[in-house]
Amino acid sequence: MPSRYRLIVGLIFLQGCGVTYQLPIPPSSTLIEAANEIRATPTREPVTVALNSAEKRLGEIERRLQPATQELCLNLRERASAECRTWHISIIDEDEINAYATGTNDVVVHRGVIEYARKDDEIALVVAHELSHHLLNHLNESAARNVLGSLIGAAVATTIGGASSGNRDAGAEVGSWIANQSFSRAQEKEADIMAGRLLFNAGYSLTQARSQFILLAQLGDRKRVRSTFLDTHPVGPERLAHWDMVIASITSK
Repeated sequence: MPSRYRLIVGLIFLQGCGVTYQLPIPPSSTLIEAANEIRATPTREPVTVALNSAEKRLGEIERRLQPATQELCLNLRERASAECRTWHISIIDEDEINAYATGTNDVVVHRGVIEYARKDDEIALVVAHELSHHLLNHLNESAARNVLGSLIGAAVATTIGGASSGNRDAGAEVGSWIANQSFSRAQEKEADIMAGRLLFNAGYSLTQARSQFILLAQLGDRKRVRSTFLDTHPVGPERLAHWDMVIASITSK
């Protein structure tokens, strides 16, 4: 096999590894319907919430989610980290809609998530999604994939361009970046699937939570209905259509 193709083949291999929970890819017709719904839905304006009030609301959601999170963690031993922790959920005084999982047991939510939300189910979805990254051990898996991508990239770059440290370092950086890009979308979809299970088990409405994906899509790129190789997250219509599949999968059981 020509050496210039080895990096591509190696990273295609990486794309197929790591995720356990998947749903079919939504057809184009479904994505177009989702895009039309996103465009037709009136946009929201944030409602100012004091930080202490936002903390109180988030704390109530945390207490409701934690028992279901612990139970689900114990059922995910093939993927969950070795210890099912009580995850710490905190809020920071930022007005954008954002949240992230970090460290061993932390979820950080921006105040903007609370200010844009109209229902607790929407906030719970954001929290459940980030908790799912912990439940599915995504942080450690991403680190491992980045290392493997770096090794593949460095090896191929050295083969093509020579064994200089510059070629090796450049190849490692490109390989790590591509591996992370391709895996992030799979992780995000898997975290949405697990978030659906978590919300359902905690008694939240998956349908009421759905409007969070419409909101996120309105704040993002409205021109595309399907993600590309360069996207770290599914684009808005793709994610909304995927969530509808999550709802159907969970509620049909």
